[in-house]
Amino acid sequence: MANKRFLAHMTWPEVKAIDKSKALAVLPVGATEQHGHHLPLYTDTIISSGVLERAMDRLPEVAPAYLLPPITISKSNEHRGFPGTIWVGAKTLYDMLFEIGRSVHESGFRKLCFFNGHGGNVGVLHSVTRDIRDEFGMTTFFGSASSYVNGVDLPPSVDSREKDYGIHASFTETALVKALEPELVKDELAKPCFPDYPTTGIGLTGKVYAQWKTEDWSSTGVFGDPTGVTDEIAAEYLELAVEGTVKFLQDMIDFEYAKPPTEDGL
Repeated sequence: MANKRFLAHMTWPEVKAIDKSKALAVLPVGATEQHGHHLPLYTDTIISSGVLERAMDRLPEVAPAYLLPPITISKSNEHRGFPGTIWVGAKTLYDMLFEIGRSVHESGFRKLCFFNGHGGNVGVLHSVTRDIRDEFGMTTFFGSASSYVNGVDLPPSVDSREKDYGIHASFTETALVKALEPELVKDELAKPCFPDYPTTGIGLTGKVYAQWKTEDWSSTGVFGDPTGVTDEIAAEYLELAVEGTVKFLQDMIDFEYAKPPTEDGL
């Protein structure tokens, strides 16, 4: 990625000189947690940072988007009991992200995005983005790379349950890591693992679900079918993720609130 977009490679006078009227700061939010036998602990950080770096490189030179150093340890306590998982609690993560928002605001930026790679962070991100908006008046966003490959047709060899239960160390995550850091994927150890989930109206995710830890449903740490990921599929998934992220970045740069006329003294 071009150094000119990585804020940590800049000097403070260079940051001060940025026209902040539409400038966007983006923070990759990853994790360090188990991803089965075949993927590295760093999977979520590899995906969030890797997709974002490639998307930043595709932006027009004049697009004012800037990359912050990633968060690499986050709220991963659902994976406790699997060695190598390093996590912080919800309050700690909230406080860290809120203070980063404060710092970005004090540097003059009006817009901040948390680009998330780990599902366990979503609840905290909903809260902290609203609170940063309220406290500092910043326009705050969050999104994720994997959302741009949801709904892609899977190869016939992949277990059909992948669409419903492929949420961790799954086909999608395996494809993205294989495209970004292929030497870290142990294809020979990739095996499907699906929860023996009860047939009720309560889901594993979604609008109505029961809270869970990984050990409640998976002995390997995998939720899904990570087999059958070819180099061609990996490249296709990465391209979809990067294309979607480029548009997301451009949309955030252009985004402004259309405030309604004042009524009743508000």
